[in-house]
Amino acid sequence: MKTIVLVDDDPKMGERLSRLLKPLESEWKMVNVGSGQEALTTLAAQQCDLIMTDLRMPGKDGVQLLEEVKKGYPHVVRILLTEPSDQEAALGPAGSVHQCLPKSSPLKVFQSTVTRACAIQDLLSNAVLLKLVSGMHTLPSLPTLYREVMQELQSPDASIDKIGQIIAKDPGMLTKMLQVVNSPFYGLSRRISSATQAVALLGLETIKSLVLSMKVFSQFESSAQTFFSLDILWNHGMITGRYARMIAKEQGAGARSMEEDAFTAGLLHDVGLLVLATNTPDQYTETLALMNQGIAEWEAERQVLGATHAEVGGYLLGTWGLSDPIVEAVAFHHDPGRSAGHTFSPLAAVHIANVLEEQAASIDGPSIVADMDYLRACGLEPDMSKWDTLCRGEPKRDGGR
Repeated sequence: MKTIVLVDDDPKMGERLSRLLKPLESEWKMVNVGSGQEALTTLAAQQCDLIMTDLRMPGKDGVQLLEEVKKGYPHVVRILLTEPSDQEAALGPAGSVHQCLPKSSPLKVFQSTVTRACAIQDLLSNAVLLKLVSGMHTLPSLPTLYREVMQELQSPDASIDKIGQIIAKDPGMLTKMLQVVNSPFYGLSRRISSATQAVALLGLETIKSLVLSMKVFSQFESSAQTFFSLDILWNHGMITGRYARMIAKEQGAGARSMEEDAFTAGLLHDVGLLVLATNTPDQYTETLALMNQGIAEWEAERQVLGATHAEVGGYLLGTWGLSDPIVEAVAFHHDPGRSAGHTFSPLAAVHIANVLEEQAASIDGPSIVADMDYLRACGLEPDMSKWDTLCRGEPKRDGGR
């Protein structure tokens, strides 16, 4: 049984949360505390798995509390509870919070969020995966330029002009950004010549995702790996990200953040391939040999390395503090049935998008198929031709299994 710590200075709200989560008491032990300091004392005294705290509290508020929890108890899943008026204040914590939830959320949302967050945390602490990653010498770091953009986005006077100025300070990044923005991929009616114009046309969230993915890929440009082309992998990520965002929008996900998380996860879903090919070339050669025998890529990786490129990518993004929906989508994009939640999410969008893109790129017919059981469990249309028509504008003969 896992332990969840509920933190709220309002006893009535604490009682409401306890009543709301009562159906979970067979799986969770609930501990109610009334302040941030009391929560830290509880974490120091006993094993805890998740902390759920109100944002606005006297003394130590929810953000400050979760920042301390992250430093002292990094294994604990951190969820921030907010009122509708708190949304802007909740943007600041970035890496210190795994999930933000409205206090008014129904039980199924709390249950799904808690279950998913803990499943991802379990993945990131998997002993085999940790051993594999800890033995690697070349791991990409969270790009400094991305940090600068994120800090500006979280400042009270953030602006398009300031984001453009930050990007323009990096000539290499600016050149790549303008190449992408002016490519047929975006189909803009006029040529874009400045970072500020690019930000204004594409939007802050899209620019943020492009900065992250471009800078991550650039860290591998000097790599000696010869297994695949960086350009091809980048283009695959771009198309997958675009498809994933279209699918999330079509599905009526509601929050714009889900569409952008789907786009970001699609862009970066194969970053683990770069990590494995660069750090374990001999073992990766073995995985290619198994793939030539008809074994799926991720199954071959698991046989040889003990973990897949999807899990390695999810681990990397998790250590950087990216949101749980992005980490989940990257970590399980080949095998979504292993995820804890079976409702529509960026994972479902990226899974469908990746299948469509890989099937379209396969010379000898469909290389992978969609997990139809998972899609049905998410309440999605199992006919892949619908999604193919949406994303590529034409039906495809092969659906999934």
